[in-house]
Amino acid sequence: MYSLNSTTKRNIERCVSLDFSDLIAMDSSDELHSLKPIGGGKIVFSTKIDFRKIGRGSPFLARKRLRTIEEIDMKLMEICNAGVK
Repeated sequence: MYSLNSTTKRNIERCVSLDFSDLIAMDSSDELHSLKPIGGGKIVFSTKIDFRKIGRGSPFLARKRLRTIEEIDMKLMEICNAGVK
């Protein structure tokens, strides 16, 4: 299990204006409800796309190394049928 050091906990408390132990005990809806008055408005997630954070996808897909179960079954059938001849 992961744990945060005391400096990180103090920084979180300073940023959200809540005691860290109280924050841990809250569920996500309570967290959003308690953070709303701090910012003075509704919490909205940004719709702007930051191109630095976009993933490039699966390297297996890009290299065509990701196979479906149907492709695996076909290849196994080819191998099995080649051994029968």
